[in-house]
Amino acid sequence: MRWCMTAVLAVLLFTIPAQAELQVYGTLGGEFTLDSSQDRPLSLIEFSGKVVLLFFGYVSCPDICPTTMVRVQQAVRKLDEDEAAQVQVLFISVDPERDTPEQLKHYVSYFHPNFIGLTGSSELLLKIAKKYGAFFVKDTRTQTEASYLMAHSGYTYLLDGQGRVRALYRQNTSPEQMTEDLEELIEGL
Repeated sequence: MRWCMTAVLAVLLFTIPAQAELQVYGTLGGEFTLDSSQDRPLSLIEFSGKVVLLFFGYVSCPDICPTTMVRVQQAVRKLDEDEAAQVQVLFISVDPERDTPEQLKHYVSYFHPNFIGLTGSSELLLKIAKKYGAFFVKDTRTQTEASYLMAHSGYTYLLDGQGRVRALYRQNTSPEQMTEDLEELIEGL
């Protein structure tokens, strides 16, 4: 009986797959240039050699954006100083009517001083979102022109040092999982 239990455990241990390497999402992502919270246009290629966490959202979002930004903040803070220096967080606004580079600077710095906010024309933002499989649309059911909401996807994208999408994080992804993946990609830089 003991031998049987040992054999079953051994089979289970050798057949449970180890955590898979982060895959490359070859159909998602791509280069872009947008106005930034750093007072100049920035391109994704400028972060070549760094790991990037990218999120599409907007400053006045009541729920998804602040909770996502807190999880991203927690993930980055779990890294040591040298590792954190190899990571760049980019917050792309999907609300160019209200989110100026100055407003984005204030918003992203609330979460971390090194996070960068980006914006551009609606047309350009739509093209970039499409490259990443993201979406956004102005909610026309709101009462006033100034207090509208934006419906938008809520994925956070993990990009490697070559700008390739390596993971898509849902709203329920833990900061610990993000940190683990960040460390894996940083190790490969």
